[in-house]
Amino acid sequence: MTNTEHLPIYLKSYQLIKFLYGRTRSFPKEYKYTLGEEILGLVWQCIDNIIEANILPDNKKYFKISELSCSFDKLKTRLRMAQEIGLISVKQYGHIQTYYMKEIGEEIGGWLKWAFSQKQ
Repeated sequence: MTNTEHLPIYLKSYQLIKFLYGRTRSFPKEYKYTLGEEILGLVWQCIDNIIEANILPDNKKYFKISELSCSFDKLKTRLRMAQEIGLISVKQYGHIQTYYMKEIGEEIGGWLKWAFSQKQ
């Protein structure tokens, strides 16, 4: 495995997926295998993009981090939908936003800005 354990974005994303497995398990059947699986799939996609971006040379990271940013935006939309239709409580959604999404989003933004400066 690549050396991602030192990356705060990897650690926070890993914690997020563990938290979300607990939440999506209680989704009603009609949502568990649609929205629930999409949410988990997008977090896995984010983690995979983090791992892949981490092993690329600095001048090649920008595209992979851009993919990560896109997957993360899709995840935010699905989580918001899950909260709005009552699958995730307002308190749980607030916890996800405050404890996970804010930090991950800031890390992606910083990494993307840095990668853009390296791609020349």
